[in-house]
Amino acid sequence: MSHSLLYFDGVCVLCNYSIRFILARDHQKIFKVGYIQNGTKHRDLDSFILVHKGKRYDYSTAVIKSLILLGGVYNLALILFIIPKKVRDYMYRYLAKNRYKWFGKYDSCPLPPKDWKDRMIDN
Repeated sequence: MSHSLLYFDGVCVLCNYSIRFILARDHQKIFKVGYIQNGTKHRDLDSFILVHKGKRYDYSTAVIKSLILLGGVYNLALILFIIPKKVRDYMYRYLAKNRYKWFGKYDSCPLPPKDWKDRMIDN
């Protein structure tokens, strides 16, 4: 099975919560995750990055597509594509710019839970 890869800012509290949210609902185990800090070619700390079927998605598109890939009720995220990408990404970047101030920051990337061992990308 080909996995979809999610890269996130490992020291960001909000980003860690978002990844936990996705993996808890990823019953088909389609996602593997990795820290942007460790990724050799995905180093944009202001973005949540999805690589799906060899294509890279970032910012708001990565979040929306990740929700859609979960299936079920999360397919409703498709409606968010009505909002122009420029507007969605502006809102995303505003949140990203303030995420440490609003949600906090770890001193270093926390150790992932043991049950994530097979879900982590080997960096």
